[in-house]
Amino acid sequence: MHNYRDHFACFRCRKAFKYWQWEDSDESEWKMRARLEHVPREIVCPDCSRPMIDMGLDFKAPSKDDREAWQILEMLQHYGFAFHGCGCDAGGFVPPQRLREVPAWLEAHRHLSEGESLAKRFAAKANNA
Repeated sequence: MHNYRDHFACFRCRKAFKYWQWEDSDESEWKMRARLEHVPREIVCPDCSRPMIDMGLDFKAPSKDDREAWQILEMLQHYGFAFHGCGCDAGGFVPPQRLREVPAWLEAHRHLSEGESLAKRFAAKANNA
């Protein structure tokens, strides 16, 4: 089992760092849980001292010079998209490549409410009938 570190980003400084956010769990009594527990901590940017954003285990930071890629990732994070996979980079999403693609990407990947999901199913049934 590999011990992955969480990836944190500072969009202001366009920097990313990995931090270990796990501690040994209390094994004095038997419980159905992992040996390590996730312990969130506030991580601050070493340059600007602002809180960094937890972008998940599968986050890959663009180069510092790629301002557009950093803007895209910041927008996606603002709308709740991060790379919280298992750390193996499997099954994650591919972010848009250009800022102009972000609105369409967000619409295509947004989470439907229960009502929207139900309406979508009814519409599909009506179209098949």
